[in-house]
Amino acid sequence: MSMAMSLSKRVVILSFDALGGEDFRYMKSLPALAEFFKEASVCTNVSTIYPSVTYAAHTSIITGKYPKHHGVINNTLVQPNRLSPDWYWQRKYIKAETIYDLAIRKGMKVGAFLWPVTAKSNIQYNIPEIFPNRPWDNQVFVSLRNGSPRFLLELFRRYGHLLDGIKQPELDDFVTECVIHTIKNKAPELILAHFVDLDSCRHESGTFSEEAYDAMKRLDQRFAKIIQSLKDSNLYSETTIIVLGDHVQIDVNKEVKINQVFREKGYLNISGNKLKDWKVLCKGCGGSAYIYINPKYKIEENGLRELLYQLKENPQYGIERIFTREEAIKEGADPNCQYMLEAVEGVHFTDSWDDRPKKIKADHGYHPNKPRYKTFFSASGPGIKRNVEIEQMSLVDIAPTLANLMGLQLERPDGRVLTEIIAKRES
Repeated sequence: MSMAMSLSKRVVILSFDALGGEDFRYMKSLPALAEFFKEASVCTNVSTIYPSVTYAAHTSIITGKYPKHHGVINNTLVQPNRLSPDWYWQRKYIKAETIYDLAIRKGMKVGAFLWPVTAKSNIQYNIPEIFPNRPWDNQVFVSLRNGSPRFLLELFRRYGHLLDGIKQPELDDFVTECVIHTIKNKAPELILAHFVDLDSCRHESGTFSEEAYDAMKRLDQRFAKIIQSLKDSNLYSETTIIVLGDHVQIDVNKEVKINQVFREKGYLNISGNKLKDWKVLCKGCGGSAYIYINPKYKIEENGLRELLYQLKENPQYGIERIFTREEAIKEGADPNCQYMLEAVEGVHFTDSWDDRPKKIKADHGYHPNKPRYKTFFSASGPGIKRNVEIEQMSLVDIAPTLANLMGLQLERPDGRVLTEIIAKRES
């Protein structure tokens, strides 16, 4: 008699954007999640990736790789001359295998709901996270071009009345109904659903604001409806459910614009508040920032380094640490940057070079080793041991663990299989 890993027939991954390990205590007071946690294995000490932004993090969740290896190194592309730069919306930006690619190759059906970087993928039931950033475009057309058109039209027809553009909490309410409809009518073997309500509230009102706790209550209600739909469809007993976060947030009280300094030093050529050309550029990631050198120009490296360290010595710029390119690569960040800046708590970096403020009360993007900056992971169902407390893990451990549960094989992930929570079965 041998022992083999127990496989899961169906996996539902619910990403609650900006959910932190410290939120676990409050989540245990919410009825539906409290019931789930009675048997779930949990980690409240999950290290996110660097920079800890949503698109990079969600790509790490489904590839098991750090940004330097999967290619999604930020939320938005380096397009400094665009008022609204493109995001890493499309699957083409991911330079690695994903869990959903492997699942589809094995004949499984996949549903994705506002999961970042899935536009124009081969997911069968796909509502990609994307929005129009061209004056001639609109939300319906951009979604249809990048997702599953027939599927999307059906869902817009049924549940479009719930939407108010892309505002929250209406958007997450729409996503919830779409997930439930898909469970009942398509029964995919893998569901990836991304909920942004909590993240939005924390940006707008603060990390531990009353609005953030109200958002968690709404997430609990949505979770309850999804669980009930699985039970109503007789799928609950064969479904492994994952509830996770991607990063956490830190309250901020100051916005720092390094590009204003670069403008004064002649690194940016700006006319009429429009960028004509650049030699050195700061690309903000919230709690961190990339510094890029334009390959078209020869920049005196010592002068740039000296400038950055002068800024670091001045508290008004809020720079906690400067990473060289080599150090940034070791942290898993973009190999093409020249430097990376880490902000002190309370400060966030933006791309802007003008005086218009970015009015938010909390942000992310910080280094995963920042104090109280751990995100969250939990799992329950077939293939998962009950009530294991995982001491420490990384976001890149999730995909190898999912692959193990689903009988898939990821190629050279950066993370490990969480063997401490994988149940065994006799064979």
